[in-house]
Amino acid sequence: QTPGPLIPLRSPSQRFLLRLAAAFTYRDFRILWLGAITSATGTWMQKVAQSWLVLTLTGSPLLLGLDAFLGELPILLFTLLGGVIADRHDRRYVLIGSQFVQMASALTLAALVLSDTWADGELNGDVLEIWHILSLSFLSGCGQAFGGPAYQSLIPSLVPKDNLPNAIALNSIQFNLARVIGPLLAGVTLAALGTAACFIINGLSFFVVIV
Repeated sequence: QTPGPLIPLRSPSQRFLLRLAAAFTYRDFRILWLGAITSATGTWMQKVAQSWLVLTLTGSPLLLGLDAFLGELPILLFTLLGGVIADRHDRRYVLIGSQFVQMASALTLAALVLSDTWADGELNGDVLEIWHILSLSFLSGCGQAFGGPAYQSLIPSLVPKDNLPNAIALNSIQFNLARVIGPLLAGVTLAALGTAACFIINGLSFFVVIV
């Protein structure tokens, strides 16, 4: 007698979905992807809340633009250096270190906001000053400049070469999903809990990647 197939035949739709998310069949990539989208969502929440905070504290469009500029400047200046370090050192530790830097920046900002006093819905600025925000933006950008190359270079070691294009596509999807979900959650959190809550949530999101 001819034995029947041990694995049931998949339908065309099942085979299509399997090809669409082939990299998710690898546990390590799946874990890293989930950590990355959690962290990126928290980062976008902080971007929205921090912009609102700068306008609330200063009312200056110039300082709002300067804050965004200082957050991205380290990525322009140090990403190549971050790539060299990721090649020469354990990428996992580089990534973890970058997450600690960004987590510390977010939680420090949350502590400063919570330490300040509010009047008529506006910060008094007796503890938190604009230079605090600008400095922490630059520090967080430094973390991204070194963590980004480490994260990107980890991906080829987690999936076979045949599934690498799929892993890269899924990585782009998580980044763009975070850009949509993060600001939406930030708006809800700002309205319900305030700016400090967004910074705390972002700080905790880095802890997910570290774990």
